[in-house]
Amino acid sequence: MRYRRSETINYHWLSLLLLLACMPLLLQGCTEKTEPLSIDKLRLGLPLQPSSSLVLVATEKGYFKQSGLDVELSSYPSGKRALLEGLLPGKVDIALATEVPIAAAALRGEKFNIVASTFSASNVNRLIARKDAGIENAADIAGKRIATQKDSAVHYFLHLFLLEQNLSESDIQLSFAKAEALPPALEWGTIDAFSMREPYISQAAQRLPNNHLIFAAPGIYKQFDIVVVRPELQQQQPQIVEKFVRALQMAEQFVQQQPKQAQAIVADKLGIEVASVAAAWPQYSFRLGMDQTLLLLLEDISRWMRAGEEGQQTPNFLGMMVFDGLEKIKPNAITVFR
Repeated sequence: MRYRRSETINYHWLSLLLLLACMPLLLQGCTEKTEPLSIDKLRLGLPLQPSSSLVLVATEKGYFKQSGLDVELSSYPSGKRALLEGLLPGKVDIALATEVPIAAAALRGEKFNIVASTFSASNVNRLIARKDAGIENAADIAGKRIATQKDSAVHYFLHLFLLEQNLSESDIQLSFAKAEALPPALEWGTIDAFSMREPYISQAAQRLPNNHLIFAAPGIYKQFDIVVVRPELQQQQPQIVEKFVRALQMAEQFVQQQPKQAQAIVADKLGIEVASVAAAWPQYSFRLGMDQTLLLLLEDISRWMRAGEEGQQTPNFLGMMVFDGLEKIKPNAITVFR
């Protein structure tokens, strides 16, 4: 079909009019700006230990900022201290702690939420002893002065370590102290041995270079580092928890893809040798999750703490768990039966 000249001109004018009519919409689309990511403030309590690697990496790589968080970081010598001195008094909003102080707090009726685990391992803790205390093998700790941090992962490890030697806490002279006080106490000879983890085991070994033995017990205790949140934060600002979990997921991916760089970051943050971090790294699992094994472990520990007490119920740890953040970001990491 052929178009006459007048029809062609009308067709071009119609196209031009349509273009002019749509121009405001096109310009609006070009000039419209994306809403900036809102920034939320977060007070974080962090134990300075290798198990905190995901948070240490997220801090160094800027993942919290990328996720919309302005983090005020408070460091603690242990997860127990981060929980007791930071989260429960309201000084921080989120803390990392192991399952033992969490179980102890639950037994006291403290209120908090569990939103994820960030770390697990079965060979973290050690018992370091003075040779001149007459300790040559693990069974020799019977009757000796053994110290640890009360109601913590290293306390539970000591309990299991003693069972492996057919001993109980009544078979040793047990005392309790803060984590940072244990290496000097061993050096001064006020104790014969202590149960702990890094960096305190290495610190004690450096103080007694030719007068120490270190005992491990791989596999007797799989422990976790757990993200614990103030209930008010979870209820009123759940987006902060989600942003925190998202930043840790980014750190998890970095740790998996760049393990040597991650080890260097952790060593620098903790002030320990990279070789020490690298040697232990294969034993660690840095993975966001919420496992059924964690729930069962919390229940087992609470029963250990209440041994001999009649009529005491196990806390409802499942009721303390909040799955919203993980379900949005990494749903396949949840294996808890609900």
